[in-house]
Amino acid sequence: MSALEIRGLNHSFKDLEVLKNIDISVQEGEFVSIVGPSGSGKSTLFHLIGGVLTPTSGSIEINNEPVKRGKIGYMPQQPALMPWRTIEKNVVVAREISGKSDLTLAREWLGKVGLEQFAKSYPHQLSGGMQQRVAFLRALISDQELLCLDEPFSALDAMTRAEMHRWLLDIWEANRRAVLFVTHNIEEALLLSDTVYAFSHRPATVVEKITVPFDRPRRDEVVDDPSFVKLRRRLTDLMTGTPR
Repeated sequence: MSALEIRGLNHSFKDLEVLKNIDISVQEGEFVSIVGPSGSGKSTLFHLIGGVLTPTSGSIEINNEPVKRGKIGYMPQQPALMPWRTIEKNVVVAREISGKSDLTLAREWLGKVGLEQFAKSYPHQLSGGMQQRVAFLRALISDQELLCLDEPFSALDAMTRAEMHRWLLDIWEANRRAVLFVTHNIEEALLLSDTVYAFSHRPATVVEKITVPFDRPRRDEVVDDPSFVKLRRRLTDLMTGTPR
């Protein structure tokens, strides 16, 4: 069953064409990434999937139903935690909005990711990587089948980013929720994903869909595999328009 089906999607802001004839599919339990140049409409796509915007034409379905607000778990580029709420209360924000607030569940998940001692702390008391874990937990326990992650690690330093990749893969392997992940980082996309869609410059089209061939559970050493290096070069060429 498809968690997300996008067919023939087009979107414009007045005379500015942003997305053109986009087809994307995310199956249940699949991790899918989108890579593309800055300004190619990747964040606009998330706004359309989240029901914040209405597409100019084409269709978006989540679990075989037309898209509407409140049907995705969303993690933005910045953690966007509420500074006046404790960590455990930040984790349950999405469930609270839907009338399912459960601090016991929040504490259980904080324990699973090694943050139980920070349940009563406030966001400013946590590191950037820890705040991102909290933001991901907020999306994960939102009770939605599709998680949309919008460049969630772009503001982190290289070492913290690598740690977050391992952490995210471990959590995802244990839960296998459908994920649509936007990133500028090609290596990140290949390391995390089952499928990668490469977007062109605006108006964005899908220039290539790549099935990532590496087994799971996937470890950091895969980046040295010749096939991984070849795919990374292929995606880099697509992003830069370099012929080979």
